[in-house]
Amino acid sequence: MTPFWLETVWRHLGGPGEAHIVAVKADGRLIGLAPLALSGATARFLGIHEVCDYQDLVCVPGCEARVLGALLEHLSGLGIRAVDLRTLRPDSQAMTALRQVAPGQWEQGLGPDEVTFECPLPSDWEAFLGQLDGKQRHEVRRKVRRLENQCAFTFGPLADPRAAADTFVQLFRRNRADKADFMNDTMVGYFRALIDALESRGLLRLFFLQVAGQPAAAVLCFDYNGVRYLYNSGYDEQYEPLSVGILSKVFSIRDAVAAGCRQYDFLKGAEIYKRRIGGRELPLHRCQFNL
Repeated sequence: MTPFWLETVWRHLGGPGEAHIVAVKADGRLIGLAPLALSGATARFLGIHEVCDYQDLVCVPGCEARVLGALLEHLSGLGIRAVDLRTLRPDSQAMTALRQVAPGQWEQGLGPDEVTFECPLPSDWEAFLGQLDGKQRHEVRRKVRRLENQCAFTFGPLADPRAAADTFVQLFRRNRADKADFMNDTMVGYFRALIDALESRGLLRLFFLQVAGQPAAAVLCFDYNGVRYLYNSGYDEQYEPLSVGILSKVFSIRDAVAAGCRQYDFLKGAEIYKRRIGGRELPLHRCQFNL
């Protein structure tokens, strides 16, 4: 929900309506922001759910109900009659506010949206492996040993950072036909801008698994407030027998442990590999109600 992220999405992909960012103040003090998009008589979050995994209000802690109450009054005055909020985490500020301000409305309009996976990170790698069940732990170690025994490999940023975005896009498109279709020219522009914005703020963690000097897999991550987020990934299918896709995620988790991150967030999507390497499922909600 940071301004640079939403600005990048809006500039390259647009939004689900006309941008309408609301600031809520109390006694002259800013206590909340609501980045919205208005379409007809419906208000939604500004971000596009295909590329914004979590969406939320931005509130001073403890002010969630005041912010939402003022927001709903404001929207009603504009003639907005429906609110449709997607990809809400159970611990989101919007959910906290809805429970207090509109209990009857939000309960009736609450439904499942998608799921996300996250994993707490201990202080060392062996402790992380110890969190996995026996089969998962065996499979991770077996895949790592096989890669070590069959080829020379490296994992980390590219030596030439200017080539990183291009190489990531190439690997993403080589992964699967549907991913190649998703990564059209418009989406490439978005990813390039996002990578630049993350890098300029010191948040970018773009790693490549190289096999015999050739990029085989990539993971696009970012670190924020002690959490490593896995935003997207791709790999060259010719290296699939070496399990480079899942191993690139495993190595990014190992790097996050070494960096002192307290949590690894796989972000939304029900891909089975997330569960196999320690991810714990968390539901995301969609809330629709009328004003």
